[in-house]
Amino acid sequence: MPSVKTGIFRDGAEKSSKFVIFVTNMATDIDKFVHDQLSVWPEVAAKYRALKTARTRQLPLGGLLVTLQSNPGRLPIFDHGCPLCEENYLEKQHKIPFEGRKGRKYNILVNRAPIFPNHLVITRDVHVPQTIWHRFPDMLDLAKALENYIVFYNSPNSGTSVPGHAHFQACPKGYMPLERAAERILRNPKSSAEVEFLDSVKDAELYHFKKFGRGIFMLRAQTSKSMAKMFYRLLDCMNLFAEEAEPRFNAFAWCSEGEYRAFVTLRGASRPHHYHDGTFAISPGAADMAGFVVVPREEDFDRLDTTTLTEIFDEVSLPEADEKRLLWRLVRKQPKVEVGIASGKEITFEIISDGAGPQKVSYREGKIDYNGVLYDCLLFEAPTISTLFAEPSFIIYGADELRYAGALRFVVAGGKVQAVNIIGMEDYVAGVLSASGKGSLKEMAVKVRTETVRAMKETEAPQSREDRHISGTPSLVTWLDMADPEEIHRHADTHPDYDVDAWNPDRPYRGILDIDAREIRGAVDETWGETTE
Repeated sequence: MPSVKTGIFRDGAEKSSKFVIFVTNMATDIDKFVHDQLSVWPEVAAKYRALKTARTRQLPLGGLLVTLQSNPGRLPIFDHGCPLCEENYLEKQHKIPFEGRKGRKYNILVNRAPIFPNHLVITRDVHVPQTIWHRFPDMLDLAKALENYIVFYNSPNSGTSVPGHAHFQACPKGYMPLERAAERILRNPKSSAEVEFLDSVKDAELYHFKKFGRGIFMLRAQTSKSMAKMFYRLLDCMNLFAEEAEPRFNAFAWCSEGEYRAFVTLRGASRPHHYHDGTFAISPGAADMAGFVVVPREEDFDRLDTTTLTEIFDEVSLPEADEKRLLWRLVRKQPKVEVGIASGKEITFEIISDGAGPQKVSYREGKIDYNGVLYDCLLFEAPTISTLFAEPSFIIYGADELRYAGALRFVVAGGKVQAVNIIGMEDYVAGVLSASGKGSLKEMAVKVRTETVRAMKETEAPQSREDRHISGTPSLVTWLDMADPEEIHRHADTHPDYDVDAWNPDRPYRGILDIDAREIRGAVDETWGETTE
């Protein structure tokens, strides 16, 4: 958040003309910051004055009226080196420091090539690549601090002109047609025929916008944590097999009526063929994808029509087949499987997220001894997302250090402690293929899934099986619980404490392995849920 100090001072040696501005209230002082910056920077101030008389007109596109803006000042103006690195700031540039999560620091600058009044660039203070991973919470914090602004982001191949330096942009609310539609819809999305509800994570909700273009999703949440979980889940489903570091998309976030709101436009091509063949100098970034189309060449402004604009947006939007696959990933389910993975008088394990390091459980007096306390059953819960592949959540130590996704349960069986991995079926199938996959991975995925379903039908597992499907993202909190002794006793003589075991020679399972992970996950994803029965 902004510093508590107020004032302006010179940054560095006295000969420097760069200024750092500290503010006490970002929302109220940002306008003054822009005014002060432009008052000493006439070259850029001229560009902002030109916006007031810039030619604009509207065209219908996909159910919205998009705005075209003639803006020759938007052409590249790089002087030397990376324009977002502090050592390359121009003499008269001012900055406001902003601190994100985990000590990440940003500089708020006035955009030198504006599209909107008070157009801002928020750039990392170090030269690191443009990526949204781990930084979306910072984007939400910015949206909260800049309460009258919308913050937006271009992924590296989706309109950004400086992919080598991490940054966001921001502008006053209300200029972009898709933003205005999202604000109207997200006030009461369940009553709107323009969106389809897809899923929720705690207090966050995800909707598919069915107008304007393909691959448009809207989100709302009461907390930044829930909003970030839902946002990253959407990108994970999109990024499952992306060749690039992150999917192609543009993201927008703002705060309104006490909640976080956002929309995402997922992309296909970075630029349309019109740009490459020189027909139209339009390279869609975030503003364009939100219906505010910037036309840098004056000769293109009058001859743009709905037909050409439709062609441009069709090429850069998410392809129809990819949208269909993404929507399926977002709503599909996978049943839970309980897998016996280790047994012994003592088992060493580690819950990756809690930072406590290796721990031990042991058999004592017919129960499980954990840190000197005796348990009938010990459960460490972890998130297992229903729609895509989970990440490792715990380690079992032995001859090898094996990593597993999902939850870990310890029970007593045959005078020993038994470790059981509670995991999604598709994650389990991927693990089996990683340990033994040869030949046709798709055929093997179907075979393993079929045999596992058959085994689950033949024997009913002991522990509350009425909810067999993973239907969302459980809490990230690791917790311990005592099983009902009567429930354990009732099943003790009729069934083992899991569905399948990890040492079955036909279906060996060693958790999450990195062997051919991309090919294996691809085979599982394309056959998701398929069996021969």
